[in-house]
Amino acid sequence: LIARAADFIDPLNSVLVEMVVKNFSKGKKANWFSGVGKVHSFTHTGDAAKGTAILGNTPDAYGEVWHLPTSDERITGKEWIALFAREMGVAPTYSTLPDWMLGLLGLFIPVLKEVREMAYQYDRDYFFDSSKFNRRFGYVPIRAEEAVRELVKSMKTEK
Repeated sequence: LIARAADFIDPLNSVLVEMVVKNFSKGKKANWFSGVGKVHSFTHTGDAAKGTAILGNTPDAYGEVWHLPTSDERITGKEWIALFAREMGVAPTYSTLPDWMLGLLGLFIPVLKEVREMAYQYDRDYFFDSSKFNRRFGYVPIRAEEAVRELVKSMKTEK
């Protein structure tokens, strides 16, 4: 059994939190990689956890490769930034990070060190298709707007 996921949308150790939410909460611009106009899928960790549990409890799922449930919305980096800005009540301002800067920032922000190796996912559309899982198990992943609302709310309660 192989279960794959896209990048995670989660309050802990998430590119979206490090580059968008934390910056907006400090009154700064969001950061994004060079492909701000490219589609980028994110898997909600709640969906990933449920999906993994479902697969682990389904004997006939073994021996296959599965994409864990991920919204089928095709959302660009710019649109992700706008969703967070709207939820946080700030302007959707952003700067794009060139690839070389990821290496430098990775020295100070561990999650960005890992992202540099995966930068190719940001310079072209990265759409994660979990339709096989969703059809097989009748699963409907959380929508992006709801995931953003949930993440921002959880970040506020952590303070």
